[in-house]
Amino acid sequence: MWATDAVSGWVRSAGGTAPGVWLIKNVVSPMQRSIYRRTRGRVSLTGRLPVLLLTTTGHRSGKPRTVPVFYLRSGDSFVICNVRPPGERANPWVGNVRAEPWVRLEISGLLLRGRVRPATEAEIARIWPQLVAIWPAFQTFFSAGGERSVFVVEPVPQEPRDFTP
Repeated sequence: MWATDAVSGWVRSAGGTAPGVWLIKNVVSPMQRSIYRRTRGRVSLTGRLPVLLLTTTGHRSGKPRTVPVFYLRSGDSFVICNVRPPGERANPWVGNVRAEPWVRLEISGLLLRGRVRPATEAEIARIWPQLVAIWPAFQTFFSAGGERSVFVVEPVPQEPRDFTP
């Protein structure tokens, strides 16, 4: 477990820098996705920070795209967030959920289907401090003029075989 705690500490400190963003996107996230799936969420490069795998439908390709994202529980729903650093391209999953709100979530081996909606201003005001506590880079980028996207994923019942995003 010490290795994941060490990686988690490095990722948290480097996540607020441009090189850190590149490394997380191109190295850490693909590794996290693979490790998380193989261990059904028991091992995470983020240590004990809450991570889920979000599968969206590519708004251009129509293909499923899976990325690890931090989350918060809010009742039966899940809150996910992305803050685009100034000068960076938007994270593709944000455009994907805006174009197609039906998603799949993997949380510690549990598979859920959900519908994404933008969080209200009241919801953002209530949960923003909790999101920043998980990932301080959210505030770093937002304070520097980054674009904040906060979403609520509301799980929906599904048939066992109906598991497309």
